[in-house]
Amino acid sequence: MSVEAKLLAEVIKSVHRRLRKELNQTCDPESVWLKHCNDETVLKEYANAMHSLATKHWEQLSLTEPLTSRINWTKSFLLNYYHRGGIEKERKRSKLEIQWPEMKLDKKIKVLDVGSCYNPFCEFPELDVLAIDLCPALESVYQCDFLQVAVGEKTVISNNRRTSSLAANHFHCVVFSFLLEYFPSPSQRWTCCKRAQQLLVEEGVLVIITPDSKAAHSNAQIMRSWREALAQIGLKRIKYEKLPHAHCMAFRKTQIVLDSLKNDQELASMMSIPQDFHHNVDQEESNHYEPFTEEELVEGFSHLPLLDDD
Repeated sequence: MSVEAKLLAEVIKSVHRRLRKELNQTCDPESVWLKHCNDETVLKEYANAMHSLATKHWEQLSLTEPLTSRINWTKSFLLNYYHRGGIEKERKRSKLEIQWPEMKLDKKIKVLDVGSCYNPFCEFPELDVLAIDLCPALESVYQCDFLQVAVGEKTVISNNRRTSSLAANHFHCVVFSFLLEYFPSPSQRWTCCKRAQQLLVEEGVLVIITPDSKAAHSNAQIMRSWREALAQIGLKRIKYEKLPHAHCMAFRKTQIVLDSLKNDQELASMMSIPQDFHHNVDQEESNHYEPFTEEELVEGFSHLPLLDDD
C-alpha cells in the first residue's frame, strides 16, 4: 500500500473509531451523531479522503478488471433482476398465487445511492441515479443525512443541493455499500434499513455490501441476524455471497411481513457488527478486520461477481 493510501485510510478509520468511542462513553447514539454532523471540518476531511481513495486507488482495479468492478457488478445485478427475468424468477420461487403488480421502469432503473461519495453510477445510461451523502465530495452528489431526512410523497431538493425529503415507494434499488459500518450503533443501522424499505417500490431491492476479511463462518451469526431482522419488515434476502473481504447481499421488498415476538428495539439490536462487541475501541483493529485498508476496499468495492442463489 502506498504512503498516501495509508494516510487516507487512517483518516477514515479514525473517524469510525472516534464515533464508537464516544458512543461507549455516552450511550447516546443520537447526540454522538448530531455532534458528528455539526463538525464540518471532520466531515470535509472524511469526504476528501474517501473521494481520493475511490478515484486514485479503488478505480485502478476497475480499469484493469472491469468484470470484477463493484460498480459493474451492481449494474449487471440490476439489469439481470429487472430486464433479464430476475423478478419473474423470484415470483416463481415465492410460490404465491397472487396478481403481481406491473413493474413500471420508465426505461431506466431508479437507484438511490446512499453514502455515494463520488456518484460512480452516473456513467450508466440504464440507471437513473440519485446520489446522496452526508458531506458530498462532488456537485453531482446531494447533501442528505439519511438518518434524519423525511420520507414523503416526493423527493425535495433545495437550491443549495440539500435533500429535505425522499419519495416513498419510488426507487427500484437502494444501495448501501460500506455504509452501515459508518454508524456507531445498531439502532441507527436499523433506521437506515427501515427507511430503505419505505423508499423502495414493491419488489425493489436493497443492496448491502459490508466489509469482513475473516472466513465466512466467523461472522455467519451476524449475517444471519441481519437476514432475520430485515425479513420482519418485508425485506427478504434473495442473494448472498461471502468474498474474501466483504459480504454481498440483496434484499427484495415483498408484501410478506413475518409475525415476530420481537419489538422494534429488539430487532434493531440484531443489526450489530463485530466492532460493537469490543469495549476497548482502541484495541479493536488488532482483534477484528480493518475495513479500510486499500487492499480490502479494492476487494470489497470491486471484486463483486454476480451472486448465485442461496
